[in-house]
Amino acid sequence: MATAVTLGAVEVLVRIFWNKLNGPTVIPLTLKTHRFTANPVMGYELVPGSVAFEDNAWYRINQDGIRDRDYSRTKPNGTFRIAAVGDSSTFGFGLELENTWPKQLERELQRTNPHVEVINFGVMGYNTPQEAERIQDKVLGYSPDLIIIGYSLNDIGVFSRERRVLSTYKGYNSFLATGIGFVDKLLPHFKTYLLIKNRLFLKKTNADTRPPQYSKDGLKFLEKGYNRYFFDGYQEAENWNILNAAFAKIRALTQPQIPVVFVIHPELQEMDHYLFTEIHEIVKKLCLDYGFPVLDPLTEMLSYKARDLRISAANIHPNAMGNKIFAQAIARYLQTASLVK
Repeated sequence: MATAVTLGAVEVLVRIFWNKLNGPTVIPLTLKTHRFTANPVMGYELVPGSVAFEDNAWYRINQDGIRDRDYSRTKPNGTFRIAAVGDSSTFGFGLELENTWPKQLERELQRTNPHVEVINFGVMGYNTPQEAERIQDKVLGYSPDLIIIGYSLNDIGVFSRERRVLSTYKGYNSFLATGIGFVDKLLPHFKTYLLIKNRLFLKKTNADTRPPQYSKDGLKFLEKGYNRYFFDGYQEAENWNILNAAFAKIRALTQPQIPVVFVIHPELQEMDHYLFTEIHEIVKKLCLDYGFPVLDPLTEMLSYKARDLRISAANIHPNAMGNKIFAQAIARYLQTASLVK
């Protein structure tokens, strides 16, 4: 009894002083919601049933590895199912699920058609080749009537926080695991256990002091800067060929059975003197070359200041308002094109 009381008191103190005690031994919460996968192109995937509060938002992953509520793979009769595919701008970096563009689009469409579903298949850090694998591995199993792919301009390369974190902290999730299912699920709820685990893991691996493991494209980004990286990326034959192969795979997987629409995410910076119009045109031509309809909401976005559409000055991902404008543009397009039945 005395031991239990002592352990309880320690746990309370650790929780009170968590930020000070854990300090430099913070383990990225990305590890809770992402894991390596055997698919070499995907590299990693979302962890089914995982939950983390990160980037000032709750990330709750359902039992099939999707950031959404649980859905039946068998589509209910009369339902029009839309699959939203993309990277962090689709997943909803820094946003609660209901503020992401897929869920805002769902609400927009349900005003006139209550039987529409929009499932958020977005994964942070994915590029177009990974999204093609996501479509094959996960999306098609849900029998979508329409696939909407949110295309970010950096999809030309491999540029992923999640891949880097998983590589840097490889082995953390299994570290100090007992192998007893219910025990391993229970232990992470105790801050004392996490504090000990974090400190021992970092002492064993020096993961917090090793140089970050950046991808080839990540190193180019660091060398050239954000803007130059984009323009050079679309001129490099290797990246361009990989991107084209991904478009070809998406076409082979979906056409002619499932309509696919690409929607371009504008870069939310310098909206008064937008720098990336040329890249938008390159992407639009690429989509049309492969027979995919493409929507570019740039005009709608340019009527706002970047600060009104992004998470923060330091975070260029779209905020709830940015996602709303994006979703409304998609809804208008789908209704005009009669793509929702």
